Amino acid sequence: MKISVIQQRLDIRYDHRNDPPLLDTLIRDADRRLDECFELIEKAAGEGTDLAVTIETVNACTALGDTRFAYNELYGGIDGATAKRFSAAAKKHGIYIVAGLLLTIEGEPYNCAVLFDRDGDVVGIHKKVHLPAGEELHVKAGDRFEVFATELGNIGMLVCWDMQFPEAARELALGGADLICCPTLGWENIYGLSRAYENSVTIAAAMTAFGDELPALNSPSCIVDNMGNIVAAAEKDTVCVVTAEIDILKEPETQYGSHIFYPSNSMRKTRFSQRRPDTYKLQNKPLEDMPLYHRYFKQ
Repeated sequence: MKISVIQQRLDIRYDHRNDPPLLDTLIRDADRRLDECFELIEKAAGEGTDLAVTIETVNACTALGDTRFAYNELYGGIDGATAKRFSAAAKKHGIYIVAGLLLTIEGEPYNCAVLFDRDGDVVGIHKKVHLPAGEELHVKAGDRFEVFATELGNIGMLVCWDMQFPEAARELALGGADLICCPTLGWENIYGLSRAYENSVTIAAAMTAFGDELPALNSPSCIVDNMGNIVAAAEKDTVCVVTAEIDILKEPETQYGSHIFYPSNSMRKTRFSQRRPDTYKLQNKPLEDMPLYHRYFKQ
């Protein structure tokens, strides 16, 4: 199959305490970004892609920390105009799309990844679970990791900060994910490639183009195979589409001679079979029961 990651700029930075831009101006900027996104989706479709992944919150119009406007009043739901545009684009081009969108669901705002199929139908929605500092001012956190069966394979989704947590990708891998799509504001190879390798799962991450402005977030959008190798990557400071042909169902080769002693032709099978969940005593305990908690939250 062909996967495309769509890299765009999301430069919404202003002093929201002193003379911030008018909302109409911010909405016009967001609309231009969305128009650009659909142009890039059309380009990806022209390259024969089966699935395109956008950046995180591609429809965002206000800066983080600007609490003048409630997100559940700014952003529509899955039946709103923006989501309908993505649905129409998926149907028009006959492709799957994972769109990073701010959505209002049951009256609450969420930072989401939405999977649309070739007919424009919504296959699934992932609500960002892990919220970095500041984001909790605007959106609620999700509480689940789901895998969605498609003709392309089993697809899971994470959003940005979710990828920082090994447990998130592991949940999807244990759920049978062949591919994890990650709309993100900032992608760092140091952890992104690790999530692919340690879980034997393909990852497609679409990142915001910051260039050298934020060096901590300057690893570019990329597609990573289930051995942790970058198959294709963007230039870090460009608005672009990167497309790669990749077999997400191909089993990762065994390593370290493990196949000699264990009947497996897949590193995914080997890792899964040799897990020892009976020994992982702390991972699902309440935070207060963990020794690390008392290091940071004694008082």
